[in-house]
Amino acid sequence: MLPDILFRSFRDFISVSDFSKKKLAECCGGSRVIDLLLHFPSSISVRSGDIENFKSKLTVVVKIHDHIAPKNRSAPYRIIAYTQQGVEIHIVYFNYNKWHLRKTFPEGAQFTVSGNAKRTLEAIEIVHPDIVAAPSLYSSYVGIEPVYPLTARLTNKTVCYAIQSLLKILPEMPEWLPSSYISFGDALYNIHNPRSSDDLDANSPSRQRIALDELLAQQIKLRQIKSINQEHVSAPMVSTGELLSRVHLPFQLTDGQVSCIEDIKRDLASGRPMNRLIQGDVGSGKTIVAFLAQLIAIENHMQTVMLAPTAILAEQHWATFQKLFSNLSVQMDIMLGANRRGRAQQLMKLASGETQLLIATHAVLEDNVIFKNLGLVVIDEQHRFGVMQRLNLINKCHHPHLLTMSATPIPRTVLLGCYGDLDVSIVGDKPMSRRPITTIVMNATKVEALIEKIQKKDTQVFWVCPVIEESEELVDVYQRFEFLARILGESSVRVLHGRMNAEQKNDIMRQFRDNEFKILIATTVIEVGVDIPNANIIVIEHAERFGLAQLHQLRGRVGRGCEDSYCILLYHEPLSSVARKRLSLLRDTDDGFVLSEEDLKLRGAGDILGKEQSGFHSLRFSDYAYNGLLLQKAVDLSSRVTDPSVVDFLLKIFNRPEQTTIWN
Repeated sequence: MLPDILFRSFRDFISVSDFSKKKLAECCGGSRVIDLLLHFPSSISVRSGDIENFKSKLTVVVKIHDHIAPKNRSAPYRIIAYTQQGVEIHIVYFNYNKWHLRKTFPEGAQFTVSGNAKRTLEAIEIVHPDIVAAPSLYSSYVGIEPVYPLTARLTNKTVCYAIQSLLKILPEMPEWLPSSYISFGDALYNIHNPRSSDDLDANSPSRQRIALDELLAQQIKLRQIKSINQEHVSAPMVSTGELLSRVHLPFQLTDGQVSCIEDIKRDLASGRPMNRLIQGDVGSGKTIVAFLAQLIAIENHMQTVMLAPTAILAEQHWATFQKLFSNLSVQMDIMLGANRRGRAQQLMKLASGETQLLIATHAVLEDNVIFKNLGLVVIDEQHRFGVMQRLNLINKCHHPHLLTMSATPIPRTVLLGCYGDLDVSIVGDKPMSRRPITTIVMNATKVEALIEKIQKKDTQVFWVCPVIEESEELVDVYQRFEFLARILGESSVRVLHGRMNAEQKNDIMRQFRDNEFKILIATTVIEVGVDIPNANIIVIEHAERFGLAQLHQLRGRVGRGCEDSYCILLYHEPLSSVARKRLSLLRDTDDGFVLSEEDLKLRGAGDILGKEQSGFHSLRFSDYAYNGLLLQKAVDLSSRVTDPSVVDFLLKIFNRPEQTTIWN
């Protein structure tokens, strides 16, 4: 029988003040017994009982001899005491009420006193002891003490007492893992009663057990979500060939693209909602795969929408579709947030079903945007949208098919941990037409020599800066504009950043695409959706400030033409060891999947996923970057832990917030 006590309020089992109970709940993030037991120590403190060899904290039994109150209030108050061996101990207070201290430490009384101690010429001083107890409790305060993360006005002593009180009443629990693992109850006890600092290490058997259970609960939840999704029914879509047979692409699809299309065809024809993620490296051709999938939806007389995170990317998709499929007579439209001209007519065409394919930004998420029969949703750069935004779009129809794309390759452990409810297709190769890019790491002190070389080349250049406005530490876009304009002339340089309105940005991009100027100085607004074949050089200022994945994305803006391409990583001193490693990795490989794994190790999963991924719960006891083997064990175990009571118990233990996916 699984104990229910873990989910009762710890307030019923510990004898502390109501104020302390409130602070404990704040500290551990909940009021259940399990919430407090999962509040783990971050370090240890050694309380020594050896007067000769103590290091910092000392625990002794003393007899109070005298009180010495200073004449000057700012001086310390001293209580003179002696051990049974006659060693003089001074108990020292700086902020004090002398009447309270005299009452607390009456002359002739004996106490166990423990706290930070130091040896002086006169005696051993214990300043503001954090433990004052009866002599009989001496042994309880000698040895290793766990030290917990605390909130304001909560003491470590209170947390220790509360947790030890709960451990004493914890019943024996049945096990759900093989006997080769330490038991769940023993793991909790060991973590809160460490014998050395090794017991606090994430790789200790007890910590690994709790981490495995957390990952197991996560995987069970993902399996539940996927199972629920598969119970839904969606309109089956089988390609009739009405449109696909008339597609004549000016290039040959790669093996990876063909494989992805076959996966999508099977999903669409199944009668169950497709929930597939296409991931591939920069320039691998994911967008073409998505367009072909949308044509299948149109062949089945269903509407389809492609959601892009920026207007620049949306317009790029619009132009690409028109160029490649102009002979298909597809009724398509584009919806941008800043351009509301003709919006009423757009809405009417969507509601009537006249518009077959819509390319849109966040504007499509508004409540007044209604589709007649939306059957397929494509989300590009899916990591740039919050879960609730995707949910908003999916809820505009009844169990549609979903295809999401990510141009940032996602590490395998993150895929297993956060995308376990998705089917994944990988475009692992690149079109033969893509040119290799030479990556050069360069000190920013050589910028003038770099500009001289750029002047001699008949090509256009992206020049990326990390900030828009003036900064004491960073080169901003306008500072670099003034510098380059003095050398090349203002007509050769333009600025682009996210604070410009849509009309300004579109006008500048059009001019750059038409080769009306040489250098576009921009922020990371050009990170995705910019396809300028004549731009063969990208310079990234303060490259040491960017993550690997973002640098790789920016590098992918070039290499789209027929000329040799270059990515110049300009770094500014001082350069940290992590930044140096990051730039070296980018110089030595152009494999986005390799870089994604290294980026995970350098930055952690939180940064990889992005702040907007509110639907993904963070891990408390494990780390995707270093727990790949443990995660694989959790994936394997999740299919074997099937007892409904154990499943419910695990999910309740870790209080997993509902992973809000687009299907729920």
